[in-house]
Amino acid sequence: MIKIKNFFWNVLTDIDFHLPLYIVSTGYWAHQPQVVRKEGYKGFQWFQCLGGQGMLEIEGRTISLSKGQGMILYPGIPHRYFPIMEPWTVQWVEFNGNFAAPFLQSLDFHESTVFFITKPEIFQARINEINHLFSIRKHGSSYDGSQLLYGLLLDLFRYHSSSDTRSNHEQYEHLKPVIDFIENHFDQPITLQNLANQLAVTPHYMCVLFQQTIGARPFEYINRFRIQRAKEYLQQFPEWEIQTITRKVGFESPSYFIKVFKKNEGITPNDFRKMHTIR
Repeated sequence: MIKIKNFFWNVLTDIDFHLPLYIVSTGYWAHQPQVVRKEGYKGFQWFQCLGGQGMLEIEGRTISLSKGQGMILYPGIPHRYFPIMEPWTVQWVEFNGNFAAPFLQSLDFHESTVFFITKPEIFQARINEINHLFSIRKHGSSYDGSQLLYGLLLDLFRYHSSSDTRSNHEQYEHLKPVIDFIENHFDQPITLQNLANQLAVTPHYMCVLFQQTIGARPFEYINRFRIQRAKEYLQQFPEWEIQTITRKVGFESPSYFIKVFKKNEGITPNDFRKMHTIR
């Protein structure tokens, strides 16, 4: 895997070509420039907007793309996309495979399109995991990448909407100070009052808004975020003891951390580390 700025290009092997789905490239643009493809592109692409606003021109349609939205691009379809509110920040995954087209069609994604994502943080976490996988490039990365891609596409089917989503998007924007607080203080004790203070509302109303917008209770989301960070630490710092990681991600005790980790991932932190250790 060759890293170019914030890009990861997969050095494809026979293993990749024999998989039903495989990742070609993945990455992040802090300032997405204009892209013109008169002949289309050779692979499938999923783009997710993290900030700013851009415009997609494809098959006679002009569609805006802003934060909380994403787009699927089918191969071989001429298109152009460009920023209209900078910086236009996006992350993407390029993929292919014999199963790609029929799988997307089975999920009712029959053409290149733009839609809202009701839980964008899930996709960001999934793509971050893909980026990390290919940044360390080890034996089995092709299989792990295919599995993560399959999960990403299933999440896309589960959390996308082409209608009645603006309200969800606006709710997410309203809740963003709470999300930012969690991401900046996940390693510290967090109370419902802490979260409610970010919006100047009562804890009860904050819980209702969180459930409606994210689809989970606040502490479910906090634990999910902490586990995601724990997975990163387990891979990046193999010398750290479980007690150290417990403290780094804000859990009260190693036993509770292990319990929550196993509930979310199906395996213990040590087993996860063994599976992802570079051999």
